[in-house]
Order: sequence, then C-alpha cells, then structure tokens
Amino acid sequence: MSVDWQDKYITDQGFLFTELINDDFFQPFRLLFQAKHYVSSIKLMLIAIDSIGFIEFGESDRSTPPPFIKWLDKYAKLSSIGVTSRELWEHRNSLLHMSNLDSRQVKKGSVARLVSYVGVLPPNVQLNKEEAKYYDLNALIHEFGQACNRWIQTYSDDPKKFSSFVERYDLVVSDARMLHIAIEPKRHFK
Repeated sequence: MSVDWQDKYITDQGFLFTELINDDFFQPFRLLFQAKHYVSSIKLMLIAIDSIGFIEFGESDRSTPPPFIKWLDKYAKLSSIGVTSRELWEHRNSLLHMSNLDSRQVKKGSVARLVSYVGVLPPNVQLNKEEAKYYDLNALIHEFGQACNRWIQTYSDDPKKFSSFVERYDLVVSDARMLHIAIEPKRHFK
C-alpha cells in the first residue's frame, strides 16, 4: 500500500526530495517569517530540525545526544552563526516547552541564552552580551537550508538509506498529509 506523500513525490522522474522537504517543513515556517511572526517561525524551524533528526537517526536514548543535536553536528556549519547545536537545543527546549528564553540549562548557567534578531543590527545598539548570545535568524534559516542540501546528498551517495527514510517519514505528520474533509455550512432554520 502506498502512502500519499510517496504518490506525490516519487514520480517517473525520480524522488522529488527537495520539494517534499520544502512543502512539509520550509514552506510553513517561511510563511510565518514573511508574515513577521518570527518566534512562531523559529518554533516551526526547530520542530523541523527535530523531525529531520529523527528521520536520519531514529529514536534516541538518554545515553546519546538527541537526534536534533546529532543532525546539526553532522550537517550544519553553525560556527558562522556563532551558536552551537547544544545552545540551539536548549533554545528549542525553552521556546517549545515554555515560550521563553530560559531552559533549565540556561537557568543553571551551563548554556548561553540565545536571542534571535532579524535584519542588520545598527552599530549603536547596546547588546547585553553577558546575559545572552545573539544570532541572525536569516543566517540560521539559510544554514538550515544548506544543511538540508548536505543531508539530501547523502541519499544519492548511499541509496540504502532510503528504506529507513520511508519508514521514519511515514511517522511524521505534516499539513500536506492531513485529511481534509469538506464541511458543509450549517443550515439555520427559522
């Protein structure tokens, strides 16, 4: 039995890998970003990294880093942004679980608080670099895209990975695969 994402993205021309990742992950957070809902955009991007990390590495146990960190360490070049995978993991934890900037590890002082910005910071802006590390959200989005390109290339380099991709991708939920049922408007009787 074929699932609908396979019907749409596995064609006679081949596997439309970049289109699938764009439609399921990039497009939703891009729409939020363009509407200037930056925090919501970051949240969706971090969830996308979680999902793609799971697709690549499967479930994790407490003895190894989460797939989120492993995926970023393997495919992303975060040094150009000035953040680490562990800092982004804690950023993710604080944003997704509490909608704030202070995860437990940030509160303990073991990981820096991350604060994103959009645009070019004016030279006269005073940043409190003792309290937080600042990163350019556009740069992170761009690097996430580049990391996805590197990751996608591994499937060309090692086609055997595709079977675990299909198995794990079938577990990922996305808007494109949600069941849409047309609901007729309620009829009001007088």
